[in-house]
Amino acid sequence: MEQALTLLSRQDRVLKEWSDRQILAGQSISKEIRENMEATDIFAFLVSPHFLASPACRQEWTRAGQMVEARPFIVRVPIILAACDWKQLDGMSDLKALPADGAPITTFADRDVAWQQVCDGLRELVGRLRNNFTLRASFRHEMGMTDFISQDHVPLQKIFVFPHLRSYAETKAEETVQQTIRNTAQILRSKLVVLHGDELSGKSALCRHLFLSLADSAQPVLYVNLATLTRRTTTTAFHDAYEHEYHGDYLLWNTKADKTIILDNLSRAPHELDLLELAVENFERVIVTASSHTFYAYFRDDDRLAQFRVVEILPLTHAKQEQLIRKRLTLADRRDMHITDGRIDQIENQVNAVIIGNKIVPRYPFYVLSILQTHEAFMPSNLSITSHGHCYHVLIIAHLVKAGISHSDDELDSCFNFAEHFAFHIHQDSVVGSDSDPGAFDAFVAEYKLTYLLKQSTLSRLCDPEYGIVVRDRGGFRSLYMYYFFLGRFLAKHSGKHRATIDRMLEHSYVRSNCLTLIFIIHHTNDNRIIEDIALRNMCTLDDVAPSTLGRHDARVFEGIVTAIPKEIATGGSVEAEREKARRQRDVGEEHEDQENGESVGVVNDIYRILKNNEILGQVLKNKYGSLERKSILEIVEAIADGGLRLVGLLVGSQEEMNRVAVLVHKRKPSLNLERVKNVIRMLSFLWTMSNIEMIVEALNKPEIKDLVGAVAQKKGSPAYDLIEYFLRLDTADELSADDYKKLKTMRAKYKYPFMERVLSLRTQWYLNTHKVPVPVEQAICAELNIRYRPRLKAKS
Repeated sequence: MEQALTLLSRQDRVLKEWSDRQILAGQSISKEIRENMEATDIFAFLVSPHFLASPACRQEWTRAGQMVEARPFIVRVPIILAACDWKQLDGMSDLKALPADGAPITTFADRDVAWQQVCDGLRELVGRLRNNFTLRASFRHEMGMTDFISQDHVPLQKIFVFPHLRSYAETKAEETVQQTIRNTAQILRSKLVVLHGDELSGKSALCRHLFLSLADSAQPVLYVNLATLTRRTTTTAFHDAYEHEYHGDYLLWNTKADKTIILDNLSRAPHELDLLELAVENFERVIVTASSHTFYAYFRDDDRLAQFRVVEILPLTHAKQEQLIRKRLTLADRRDMHITDGRIDQIENQVNAVIIGNKIVPRYPFYVLSILQTHEAFMPSNLSITSHGHCYHVLIIAHLVKAGISHSDDELDSCFNFAEHFAFHIHQDSVVGSDSDPGAFDAFVAEYKLTYLLKQSTLSRLCDPEYGIVVRDRGGFRSLYMYYFFLGRFLAKHSGKHRATIDRMLEHSYVRSNCLTLIFIIHHTNDNRIIEDIALRNMCTLDDVAPSTLGRHDARVFEGIVTAIPKEIATGGSVEAEREKARRQRDVGEEHEDQENGESVGVVNDIYRILKNNEILGQVLKNKYGSLERKSILEIVEAIADGGLRLVGLLVGSQEEMNRVAVLVHKRKPSLNLERVKNVIRMLSFLWTMSNIEMIVEALNKPEIKDLVGAVAQKKGSPAYDLIEYFLRLDTADELSADDYKKLKTMRAKYKYPFMERVLSLRTQWYLNTHKVPVPVEQAICAELNIRYRPRLKAKS
C-alpha cells in the first residue's frame, strides 16, 4: 500500500501516512495511536480475516466511528485485502470500500491493478477533503464562547448585540468627521480597519462575531489572537491559524480571492507589527484590534496604520442595552417570568442603578451581562454589603480570579486590604482613581510593605495587564467603580478615624466624586447615621422655600403652556419603535450631564446638593429597603420628594413674579418680544417642574416600596405627591391593570384643572406608546382620556 501511494505522499505531498509500525521502542503504543487518530483526516483499515479476528483492530474501527460522528469531515475507508465476512462488522457494509465494489485484492489476477484502484479512490477522496474549507467544530465552539462571569456557556451569536461603534475620518479640509457604524456590512466595506476600545469593551466578541458572519457566508477569513504569538511563530502564523480553524488544504485556500484576516489584541511588540505588515500584503481585508490606551499612546500617528479606518467601541446605548437584556432573559428560559415591557423596565432600572448613568461602570456587554448574572444567581442573603455593592464585589473577584488570585480568603483579603489603602492614598492625593503617577504607585507599594505583608506574586496578579484591578503604568485602578468601591470600603471600615473626611463629603455632596464615594460608603456599612445625616441635610437645604404642591393656584402659570401641547400624543406606531426613541433621548440626557462640579454660587450648590442627595438616597432605597425600618423608609421618601418639590418651588413662583422677570429681561434686551419672553420663561419653568418630578420618581423607583410611597402621598395630600405616586405606579408596573385605570380615573375626577388633566393624560399616553397593554385596559384608558384608541402596529421583524 505504501508503494502504491508513493506519488501521493512524496511527489504531490498531499498525503502524510502513519501506522503503528512507526511507533518507536519505549513509546506508549496506546498514546501514540490515540494522538495520531485525533490528528487524522482519513482512516484506512486493511481488512482481512486477521483484522476481523483482532479485538484491537475492531476496537479501533469502533473508536474511529465515534470520532466520525463527532467530526463529520473525517472518513473511514475499508480496504479489502482478502475474502472475509467484513460486511457483518458494525457499519462497514454501509461504506464504499476499495478496490472497486469491495473486491478483495487477493482475487485480482494482477494485484497492481487492485492497488491502483485503491490509489485512485484515495486520490479522489483527498482532492475532495483538500477543497473542504469548512470550520472545525472545535474552533466554531471556541469562537462562540462568551466572556462574562457566568459559568454557563451562552452561545455568542444568540446573545450578541451589535456594539455602539463610531468611525473617525479626516476630510480634505483636515476636519474630523464622525460616523456611527450600525452593522457588520458597514465595517466590511473598508479594506483596512483598526478597532479600539477599553478593556472588556467587547473587542474580541466583535472579532468573533465578524469571523463567524464571514465564515457562515462562505467567505475566506482567518482569526489570529496576537497575544498568543511569539516571534518564532510569526512566520507560520497564517498557516498555523488555518490548521487550527479549518479542514482542507491551506495552500489551496490561500489562492482564494477577497480573503479577510482578523488580528486581535495588537500591542507594540515588533513581531506583531511585522505580522500586521505581512497581513496587509497577503490579505484583501485586514481588521485589527487594540486597546484604546495602546492605540492612542503608540499607533494614532503610526505610518503603518495611516491607511486604516479608525473605529472606536463605545458603551452601549440604552436601546442596545435593552436588546441585550431581552436576549438574556429569553435564553434564561424562566417559565415563572412573563417578559413584559414593564418587567424589562424594572431590570433596566436595576442595571442602570449599578452603572449609575454610565459614570461609574461603562455600559459594555460584559458588565451588563455580569450584573444580570449576579442578580440572577450570585446574590447571597447573609451579607452586610448591599445588593448593588455585591455586584461590584463579584465583578472585582471575577477580575482577581482571572488574574490568577486563588479563591482562598487569606489571598483575597490581602488583595482587598491593599486596594482599600491604595484607594484612600489616591483620594488623599486628590488624583482621579484611574490616572495617577506610576512612580508614586511604586512609592506607595514600598511604604505599604513597611506595615503589611504583601507577596510579590499577589502584587503581580493585582497588576495583571489583562485582568488585574490596578494598571501599573497608569498608577491607578482599571475602572472607576473599583476605585470608589475600595475607597468607600476603607472609609466605612475606618469611619471613626476619618469621620472628618466623611463629614466634608456630606457637606459638599454636590461634588460628584463625593456623591459617588458616599454611595459606596453606604454600600459597605450598616451604620444608618450617614443615611439619616443625608436626609436631614436634604430637608434643611433651601428650607426657606416651600415644597411646591402643584395645586390649582401654583399650576395656573402653566395653563397657556399645557393647553398649547397637543391633546393626543398616542402615535399608533409599534411599541418597539417608541421604546427605541425614548432610549435615544436617555442617551442624549447622559451626554449632557455635568462631568464634575466644584464650588459655585451658593444657591446653585444648594440645587446640586439636593439633586445629589436624592441620588444617594435613591440608591439607599434600591439597596437597603429590606434592612431599613418602615419609619426610616417613609422619612427617606419624604426627604427625596420634598427636596425635589422645593427645587420646583424655587423657580415656579406666581404668574406676577414670572411676568416681572420677563419685563426685566425685556428692558435689558428691548429687541426681544415681551410676550415671547414670557412664554419662554413659562416653558422653561414647566420643563424644570416636570424634570424634577421625573427625577423624584426615578429615585423612588423600587417596586417593593411603592405602597410606602402611597402612604406618604396620602399623608401629604397634595396634587404633587399624588402625581409622583401615579408616575411611580406606571414606572413599576409589570403590566398596566384595571386597578391602574381606576387610579387614573380617580385622579382625573379629583383634579379638574388644566395642568393636572393634561399632564396625567400626556404621561399616560407616553406609557401606552412605550408598553404593550392589555387591549381592554388600553381601550378603557383611551375612553377616560377622551382620545382615539389605535391598535398598535407590529414591529418589523
